[in-house]
Formats: sequence, structure tokens, C-alpha cells
Amino acid sequence: MRSGLFLMTTAAVSAFLPLSSAQAREAFTAMLSANGESRTYNYNSIEDAIDAVSGTSLRSLLPSYRDNAPATASFNLRGLAATIEYPTAGSTIVLKVPSAGIERTFTGATRDEAQDAVTEYFKGSGGTDVTKVLQAAVRETAIDPVAGNPDSLMSLMGEADFRQGTDALGRFEGVGSPNLLGFSIEAGRGTASGGYDQNRVSGTFSYRMNFEESDAAVLIDLPVNWVRSGESDSISGSLGIGVRLPVTDWWSITPAVRAGVAGSVDLGAAAVVYSGSVTSDIRWNWGGWYFGLGNMAGVYRATGVSVGEYDIDYDLTNVILRNGISVSRDLTEGRAPLRVTAAFIDSRYLGDELYVKGFDEVSLSFSKGTDGGRFSFDRVEVGAAYGFGDNYQRVMGKLKIRF
Repeated sequence: MRSGLFLMTTAAVSAFLPLSSAQAREAFTAMLSANGESRTYNYNSIEDAIDAVSGTSLRSLLPSYRDNAPATASFNLRGLAATIEYPTAGSTIVLKVPSAGIERTFTGATRDEAQDAVTEYFKGSGGTDVTKVLQAAVRETAIDPVAGNPDSLMSLMGEADFRQGTDALGRFEGVGSPNLLGFSIEAGRGTASGGYDQNRVSGTFSYRMNFEESDAAVLIDLPVNWVRSGESDSISGSLGIGVRLPVTDWWSITPAVRAGVAGSVDLGAAAVVYSGSVTSDIRWNWGGWYFGLGNMAGVYRATGVSVGEYDIDYDLTNVILRNGISVSRDLTEGRAPLRVTAAFIDSRYLGDELYVKGFDEVSLSFSKGTDGGRFSFDRVEVGAAYGFGDNYQRVMGKLKIRF
């Protein structure tokens, strides 16, 4: 049975490892136009995209360009439409981002100086204007690393809080249960309308410290995420601390706090996110079927951060509601039975407007304890999940080990 479980584990995780993103849409596109000629270029870095409108770049990218002639660059910035144009023969640049309600003019002694001012604007000198652009991005695009989609930091923090409070493998096992250390890895792909793909790999360390004279426990976890959007990379992670409090022998409540950070030089995004949440976990057994009902409400706040030359503030506040139900059954008998679990989770996002306002996920997993021996774990779980909602779909594979 152990060898069978190992094969299932290997197959499930490898099946959902990030697929090639060769056909994925790049995060930034620039169409350069001057003197009746137009050319389109794709970029995976916002700085490279903005640099395309410098005098030096335009001369190499658009042969018809002249420093004393009007020129226009039409951008797709992670799904946001924007234009940067030299409306006259001078060095003045006009920036327009309609979805954020922005139209700004930049001047310099030369066009290169004016373009440098645009670059500094996007790095943070634009102040509240940059915040408006970032808020428009989480509202209208699917690949922001901080918020707005199920693979962004804010959403993943909500997932982590819910999982911490309802994890079937971490539920109470009686007074005096041993402290448990866990590790899990997830890998998969999210696909959004507009041709954007997001590959994600997440690893989570967790620890459950039980109180000796009660069923209460302190729960600590540290999920770290790598996400690739097209050819643009971002990193995020969070630290969560919760206290599971038993109300009855079948109901527990877990208040938790969490802090996380996300950043991407490629996408020009970074933020610190703080949260507080409360999760209810109800479990009961009916004729050999094990049921679980989880409900969570949390407040998540994305604030400003400085990373390198970037000074960015999302200024977002959202409430995340997650409600789920699970059903499990033992497939074998003995001290360490093989258990199958099916689950459905619904997530809702309230507050500042996001691209994905609702997301549902169905999952199937198999878990098994070990009977001892050379390689002895408290429990191993392998599973797969499919999520859908608001023009966003996701498949994930998961492996979890608790020892």
C-alpha cells in the first residue's frame, strides 16, 4: 500500500507542475507609431516597456522615427490600456491611462529627459496616481501579484487562513496529542480571459503545538509562492499564527493574524498585506462518513512598500469570506486506513473592487498514515483541485506530509 500511495503522490504532483508558458501572453505590449509606420513589441518587464519610448530605443525599434517628429506608443500594461505620445516635434510627453482616469504631461530639455520622468513616475514619484493605476490593475486585470486574482498574495493569504483553521489532517485527536510539523507543496496553472496564464508553485511549512491539558492548539504556518505570468516572475509569502479553541468536541474556532509580502520587479508591483481572520470548523461522523463544515471571515489590508527604486502603495482593503464543506470515507481498515476526501469551497471578496469577485474550488484527495518502519510519517496526503470563477480557471496538484 505504501508503494501505491507513493506512486499516486508522484503522479498527482508531476501532472500539475507548471506547463510551458511559450504560448502565454506577455505582460506588456507596446505598439510604436511614427511617420505612418507601426511596429509591435512584447516585454516581460515594465521598465523595458517604458524604456521603449526613449529616444535611443525608438530610433532602433522604429526606423521611421525622428527626434523632431510626433510619435505614439500604445501600451497594454498587464491588461490596462495606456498611451505615451510625443504630440509635437518638441520633447513633451503625454501619458494617458483611461481606466485610472489619468492624463499627465512630462517635459524635459530632451525627449530622453522627459522619458526619464515617466519612468520615475511609475517607480513611485507619481504618488496617488500610481496608486490609482495599481487599483485599476487589480480591478481590471488577472495577473496582479498582490490582489485581484486567486493566485495573488491577498487571495493566497485567505486560503492559508482557511486551511489553517479547517485542515482535516490537523484536527483534534484528543488531549495530549503530539506536536506536529508539516510540509506541503502545490503546483499548477491559472488561466484568465485575455490569454494570460499564471503558473504557480507554493511550499508551506506548518507547525501545530498542542496544549497538554486541553484540546486547544497554537497553529503556525509559512507559505511561500512563486508565480510566473507569461515570462514575468513574482514572489510572495506570509506568516500566520492562529489559536484553535475547542467549543465542543465537534466544533472549534480559530482566530488568526497574518502578515505577508509580495514583489515583482518585472511587473512593477510590491506590497505588504496584513490580515485578521476567524474560522469556524465543525466535524461529525455519520455511519462511517466524516463530514466537515468550514466558515471563515477575514479582513485583508494591502499597504505601501519600497523595493529598490520603487515606492508603491496599493491602498486596498477587502473582506474575504470562505465557506466549504467536505466529506471523507476510509477505503481500508486498520490503524492507518487509506482515506478519500472530496471538498467544495466558495470564496467571496468584498470591499475594494477586484478582477475576481468570486471563486469556487472542488478537490479530491487521498491520505494515509503509516504503521511505523524506517520512513514513518504521521500522515501523507495527495490530491488535485479545480477552481473556477469570474473568467479565471485553475488546476492544482498537492502533496502534504505531516510528521
